[in-house]
Amino acid sequence: MIARRGRPPAYDREAALMAIAEAFRLRGYAAASLDEIARAAGMNRPSLFAAFGNKKAMYLAALEDYRRRMERAVSPALEREGPLGDALTGFFDAAVGFYGEGAAPGCLVLCTATAEAPADEEIAAVLADTISGIEAQLTARIAREEADGEVAGLAQLMVSVLIGIAVQARAGVDETALKRFARAGVAAALRQAL
Repeated sequence: MIARRGRPPAYDREAALMAIAEAFRLRGYAAASLDEIARAAGMNRPSLFAAFGNKKAMYLAALEDYRRRMERAVSPALEREGPLGDALTGFFDAAVGFYGEGAAPGCLVLCTATAEAPADEEIAAVLADTISGIEAQLTARIAREEADGEVAGLAQLMVSVLIGIAVQARAGVDETALKRFARAGVAAALRQAL
């Protein structure tokens, strides 16, 4: 085994990624300057580049980290036993809470990657993968209770509600209103599916 040379990094990678994600969530990919990103991460620019690569690499790393944190925040609600309506409501409550954390409301992926996806295949792939991953999670949970052919349509509808919540959170809609919107979406979708 070859020992690594030099000093160990003087930063917490997870904390730095969260700070980078917040900088991008606050300003968007194009508008976030490298100085703002470095300041948010508490690193100088050379250290930032050494740790994360160029701006696009930082953004992609931040998207992946954000997706993992989001999944950890919302998955428990879908894994719980109980009525489907309760599981979906818990999922949306967790998403609303997650979207409200930090300096900039909304979803890093759904609110910033959509602007960059048309011009960048890698970002488009992350966005598409994120949406299909959320849909797969919802499909798996819905399929536990809904055995008919409406499972895929219901999952797609719930993804659309989630996207609406992300955009509304970004626009400053308060948590109470977002949860009310989610509950109405769940109730209407389940009524239609039955």
